[in-house]
Amino acid sequence: MTENAIELKGICKYFGIVAANEDVSLTVRKGEILSLLGENGSGKTTLMNMLSGIYYPDSGQIFVDGKEVTIRSPKDAYALGIGMIHQHFKLIDLFTAAENIILGMDGKSPVINMKEVLEDISKLTDRYGFQLDLNKKVYDMSVSEKQTVEIVKMLYRGANLLILDEPTAVLTPQETDHLFEVLRKMREDGKAIIIITHKLHEVLAISDRVSILRKGRYIGTVDTKDATALSLTEMMVGEKVALNIDRPEPKHKLWTV
Repeated sequence: MTENAIELKGICKYFGIVAANEDVSLTVRKGEILSLLGENGSGKTTLMNMLSGIYYPDSGQIFVDGKEVTIRSPKDAYALGIGMIHQHFKLIDLFTAAENIILGMDGKSPVINMKEVLEDISKLTDRYGFQLDLNKKVYDMSVSEKQTVEIVKMLYRGANLLILDEPTAVLTPQETDHLFEVLRKMREDGKAIIIITHKLHEVLAISDRVSILRKGRYIGTVDTKDATALSLTEMMVGEKVALNIDRPEPKHKLWTV
């Protein structure tokens, strides 16, 4: 068995004459957290949308566990153990957490035993340390709770690779810390995790490796332990960047204390 959960080779995606992704090749290993880093418009989400079945690549190859696959829809992605948690959640507000988690799944029986479903989901949430009331309606949930439902939904469907698109954009620092604790437990369990982000301090805090895209092209992958905020910024923008901002004292003060 290969240690790579996913391998992309020469992936290209065009929208008209605009190259969203051009000749992108990268790997994601089992039991690692990979940060996909790049400026806005660098092609991060487009690339992951091809892994999750939202888009179909114009050219290139995708390998799952060493075997070449074709992903034409999210259903294909689910069947391959790939799940993506988008910035805008795809939940039914009037349904409970448990109902959203099982929504659309093919069951062995036309009759759903909700007691068994709740027991199975509870085992999953306890395993990774999720904090979730399975009987709570989505319209009563915080943003963090909704995100948890989306993650558990993917795990319940058997996802071994999870893609999180800007997962901390709407979280408090405390919620971010808890999410990172959960992701580390998932990594220890052998899951492969991709985090799409541009927050350098979070990249350095949570990831094992960092892959950088710039203007739709793959720039390179580095081990996080060997990276700094400055080195990653330079790879993102393609030139040396000064992260320190000089703030001179104002010449004329309008008031005194």
